[in-house]
Amino acid sequence: MSDAMGRRRSVDVGGLALALSDENRGHGWGGWEETDCGETRYAEVLIDVRVHTETMVSQECDHIHSFVDLDLDTRQRLVESLSSWHFEPLKLPDEEVIACAYILFEALYRIEHMQDTVSVSLGCVATFLQHLCQLYRQANTYHNFQHALDVFQAVYHFLFTSGMVPPVTLLLEDGRTWTRDRESCDPLISCLTDEDLFALCIAAVGHDVGHPGLTNAFMKNAKTPLAVVYDDKSVLEQMHYSLILQIMRHHNLGFLLDRPASGPLFRKLLLGTVLATDMGVHFDFMTEFRRLLDGADFPELKQRILVCQALIKCADISNPSRPYLVSQHWATALESEWSSQLLLEKHLQLPPSVRPSDSRVGEANGQIWFNNTFARPLFELVAEGIPSLEQFACQTRENLALWQARAAELAAEQEQPSEGGEPKAPLNWPSQAPNDFLNAFPPALPESFRAPDELPYPVCYHHHRRLSTIAPSTSSSSSTPSHYESCESSLPSPSFSPVIEPAAAPPPASPSSSGSLPPRLELTTVQSRAPSVASTTPSTSASVFSITNEATAAIRAAYKASVRKKKSFHRSSWNPSPTAVTALSQSAPVVPTLATNGRSPVSPGSSGSGDSPMSLSVDSQSTGMLTPSPLTPESSATEARTALLKAALVPASS
Repeated sequence: MSDAMGRRRSVDVGGLALALSDENRGHGWGGWEETDCGETRYAEVLIDVRVHTETMVSQECDHIHSFVDLDLDTRQRLVESLSSWHFEPLKLPDEEVIACAYILFEALYRIEHMQDTVSVSLGCVATFLQHLCQLYRQANTYHNFQHALDVFQAVYHFLFTSGMVPPVTLLLEDGRTWTRDRESCDPLISCLTDEDLFALCIAAVGHDVGHPGLTNAFMKNAKTPLAVVYDDKSVLEQMHYSLILQIMRHHNLGFLLDRPASGPLFRKLLLGTVLATDMGVHFDFMTEFRRLLDGADFPELKQRILVCQALIKCADISNPSRPYLVSQHWATALESEWSSQLLLEKHLQLPPSVRPSDSRVGEANGQIWFNNTFARPLFELVAEGIPSLEQFACQTRENLALWQARAAELAAEQEQPSEGGEPKAPLNWPSQAPNDFLNAFPPALPESFRAPDELPYPVCYHHHRRLSTIAPSTSSSSSTPSHYESCESSLPSPSFSPVIEPAAAPPPASPSSSGSLPPRLELTTVQSRAPSVASTTPSTSASVFSITNEATAAIRAAYKASVRKKKSFHRSSWNPSPTAVTALSQSAPVVPTLATNGRSPVSPGSSGSGDSPMSLSVDSQSTGMLTPSPLTPESSATEARTALLKAALVPASS
């Protein structure tokens, strides 16, 4: 076979044989499904994800590291706070949150020869941290940079307790370095090298970068571009890992990934550590780590990866092992984020994938369930291999006893049901309306929901809106603990009472039958507290985006002109489609209305206000609440917006 220029064309022999035996319809090995009208779908989605990712990472951040030079009193206060297991980043202002992350790297660098080993200056670390911080979505009440710092501090505290790193308070002594005494370290954890420790710290602080505030189950149900690219396997975790690599390369840290000898090992350890934060593979990890403790003959690299996975998993769900009140505050933050997702799922006619508690007994039972199912078994197992972590397993058991006592007390009170038989609402109202998610990472949203005239990257992705300090409150809703499940858990809690009935909403219109575009949510201007890399667009961005879109269009046209439909075992299929392929419609599914006049009550217009996945082996204001919440600062939001959000969420949980 040859083309018009006389050059030979490779032939998919297996595909040709299948084509000839398939009634001469011209089907290649990959097959031509007449019902599949999107022959270039995967390529287009891949381009979409890559364009948005590269645009996000390539935007320059302000090289102003004010967090590096702190006054002595502030620095000492933060150092002492980081040394305590009672650490509460939610109470810190933004500038001190990133300063804390930098301080932890400073303490790591007090290990003798650490900087020489990794060949990365603290100045590069500071720039990397600033860029990383600005790519966390601060509109999330849980998966934000405060959570990243919380996990980072927990990992460092575990390492310190095990004798692997110096105390953070060493920074109060000028110039003093620290040498590890491996004989005093826990034997299992002593296998980690200095480069492993650096990779583990990078993974801890970056493990949720770009998180949209939605779960992997949402990604799958909504068929988002990310879910398509990553085939529904650890979707968000693979995105986080990809972003970490690109940010590292952007700040000249790519040599750590590309060193001939250690580069592949660094990448494998970083990948395995980040993917372990997917609770969907939790029980696979538990099985592998048990085998390690039982003496299985694992390669050295796999042992090191399993140790790093154990540390980051314990840190990621460390809330039940923190002091009780600290644990309670994080649980409340996660509840609020889930309530926002529940409202979005109702708006998009998706099945509910998160289950906020709707009663105090429910939230207490949810905490008990999560502690018994995940946290306590994990800490107890890891403590078998790293005995110095037994103290954290003990704290987990103490918190479990407190929740059990709380549940028994509430059950004895026999709470009264809702008056008039009305459905119960979640204890924590959402911090975001559905349209607020339009500033999330676009590939993490279904295409029908994204802004109609979006730039390749939203200009208001990064919120600097912070929740008020979470503190104990005397109000009825904020004084009680909140149901906690997991960082990335798609596992439902048995305490969920509300059930969404999808049958009550009209079915989505098919692309072929949709005669007009359905109502869309509008992207509103967000008031930010501070500039950020993702919330400011360079003056030349319009031309850059135009060039990017033209290049993307050219790639798509070239791909459509080719005859290969999709990936196959034999790579190529040169047979044309038996039928003309209908262009992929851009129509979106019909969005259910939650108010009269065909408008969504959460739409601005309605209120009148402006390397192998899964491998463990190798400013939108907060909405109002029925009762005060420690998560919700005093807001200037109108009563209309508050009432509308409540009216929308109660049906979402009914």
